[in-house]
Amino acid sequence: MPMAAKPNDLPPWPIFYYYFWKWRNDGTWERLNKTLVERRRQKANRQTSPSVGVIDSQSVKNIEWGVVPKGFDGNKKVQGRKLHIIVDTLGLVLVVVVHAANQHDSPAARGVLTSLARLGYERLSKIPADSAYGKNLAYWASKSFAFSLEVVKVSEFELADFQQGRLAVVPMRWKVERTFAWMNWSRRLSKDYQCGCSSHESFVYLSNINRIIKHF
Repeated sequence: MPMAAKPNDLPPWPIFYYYFWKWRNDGTWERLNKTLVERRRQKANRQTSPSVGVIDSQSVKNIEWGVVPKGFDGNKKVQGRKLHIIVDTLGLVLVVVVHAANQHDSPAARGVLTSLARLGYERLSKIPADSAYGKNLAYWASKSFAFSLEVVKVSEFELADFQQGRLAVVPMRWKVERTFAWMNWSRRLSKDYQCGCSSHESFVYLSNINRIIKHF
């Protein structure tokens, strides 16, 4: 954080970064996010573990230096990285994996689903997704973790809205798109400023943590 941007009543910036790096490397941000997700779901009269998680990715532009790895997303015409997330039906981030934007969603999703399984949401079984995630991934997810990956197809009416530039609300998938919109409210997520993917993942968790805390 630049010295001019830091409030005067806070400690020196190296202290902030020491704990940020420490908690990033030992998984504290990830564990804190999971704990708060469970408490937020309890407050909403839901079970602590969701049964449904919606997966999607978003390509984000990066700064011009120091960002490794990165790539070019030919579909979105974006040079940078992808944020690959799974959210529950409340739009809370369950897991995030950041990777180069030129990596296709289907093979990259294996790392996302592996991270999700490691976190231990015991009830989670159904994962709606778009057509970028193919049958091979669905078979692998079922055999590896007993996840049911279901492709939510776009209807003819929704496709016509997309083609004409109108907003089309696709069942279940709109929940993860809403979360991406929420994440854009966080300045550090409006563009990829991080040298490493793990730091960017931590800022996604911090954004989600901040949003959850506002509801307590």
